[in-house]
Amino acid sequence: MRIAIGGFCHETNFFSYVTVSCEEMTASTREGTALIAGCTGAHSYLGGFIDEAKVQDVEVIGTYYMSRKPSGPCDPKGVAYSHQRLPQLLWEAYREEPYDGIALFMHGGGAAEGFPDPEGTILEEIRKKLGYDIPIGVALDLHGNITERMVKNCNLLMGCKHYPHIDEYDEGRIMFRLLVEKIRGGYPTYQKLIQLPWLMVPAEGVTTAGAAHDVQQLCIAREAEDPDLLQASFFQGFPYSDVPDCCVSVITVAKTQESADRQASEIAHYAWSRREDFTVPKYSAEKAVDIALSMGEGPILINESSDNPGSGTPGDGTYLLRELLRRDIPSAYGFIYDPEVANQAAEAGVGATISCRLGGKTDKLHGEPIEIKNALVRCVSDGSFVQQNRMGLGNKNCLGTTVCLVVGNVEIAVASFRTQTFDEGPFVTAGIVWRNKRLLALKSAQHFKGWWADKVNGIVACDSPGVGSADLTTFRFKLANTDYYPLKDAHWEG
Repeated sequence: MRIAIGGFCHETNFFSYVTVSCEEMTASTREGTALIAGCTGAHSYLGGFIDEAKVQDVEVIGTYYMSRKPSGPCDPKGVAYSHQRLPQLLWEAYREEPYDGIALFMHGGGAAEGFPDPEGTILEEIRKKLGYDIPIGVALDLHGNITERMVKNCNLLMGCKHYPHIDEYDEGRIMFRLLVEKIRGGYPTYQKLIQLPWLMVPAEGVTTAGAAHDVQQLCIAREAEDPDLLQASFFQGFPYSDVPDCCVSVITVAKTQESADRQASEIAHYAWSRREDFTVPKYSAEKAVDIALSMGEGPILINESSDNPGSGTPGDGTYLLRELLRRDIPSAYGFIYDPEVANQAAEAGVGATISCRLGGKTDKLHGEPIEIKNALVRCVSDGSFVQQNRMGLGNKNCLGTTVCLVVGNVEIAVASFRTQTFDEGPFVTAGIVWRNKRLLALKSAQHFKGWWADKVNGIVACDSPGVGSADLTTFRFKLANTDYYPLKDAHWEG
């Protein structure tokens, strides 16, 4: 058996000024054997595909994969290129030697001007070239905005169940295995998508406990109880994409339509009945620091979810850092994105002092630059480290030129690459010993908990102004439905 693999991965925050050019998207692609080589051994969906193929004795054919860090809107030309390139390479590989199925990772939260559903459109283009007889399995991110077009053009659509996404690799293996079983068994699969009138922000969706955990556990239980149910997925959606299909959704895949319909309906009704339980408190920087200081012995960690680059934000917001500096609390901030200051400090060298304007350079929403006087350059590095978080375990990361600036009792990691903090990597590469600090601060919504949760004595979420804010009333949506909960008291009967 032979199965072609590939995909398109981008999570788009249409409110962010951090845009992606066509050239940047093209540079973020892998094709053919380079795709296989680059994803082999990776703790990711495609890494799961490749490892499961070995177990199933299946040959994998690399085609096209574009993966770009979350950001603001992509250049429509870059999206159009992926729309053409992935279907074309799939067709060329099939024409050269027919294969038996297609396994794809498509994030589901992508968007661009003129492309409100890039994943669904790509799948539609694949069907136009290859027809509807070849089985297609698709794994999507938990924050996918799932559309009828996606469902119509594939045979098996499912997402991960954990947030932090510590199960991407495992779900990749499961999806690939189910696709192989479908092909070998020759049975049809039936799907049911239910879109709920509900916009959920990432800060509300952690699955380690609470309502999101309970819904996902229900999905897992139903998969175990119903022999006809292959997969049940609860997608939290991504409202910052600002597309018509932004919403929470449930999709089931089963061997009978009755099972798919019934299980999707029951899971959706349960999730909808718990919607008020997903709400999280929204603390300003000042309030978050107050709460952290009241929690006793450190380290206490404050995560600035509203400026989480994992949601496409700038990563150079200054509200929380400014508050730590104002109070001069023994703390470590890991990290703020500012390549200009990182390079200035690196040129000055370890032991020198610099004055600079730190952060706040992408836009005004995330705070003004902080005027820093005579900061000590404690450390300079190339920003390289190996990821320890179970999400992306073993990945080689590089933050570019990374420095530690010491201002009073605050140690600040300043880096040259925009991403969220998953584990201690940014602190360590900046030479910061974080364990003896009263407070720690970083930019992430939930993924950091996959490593930090059991290493600190408390966690407080900070929702300062930003394009990743949990307060949806601060956004001016153009395409998303503003009659949905929690913006309005929406009703859904099913």
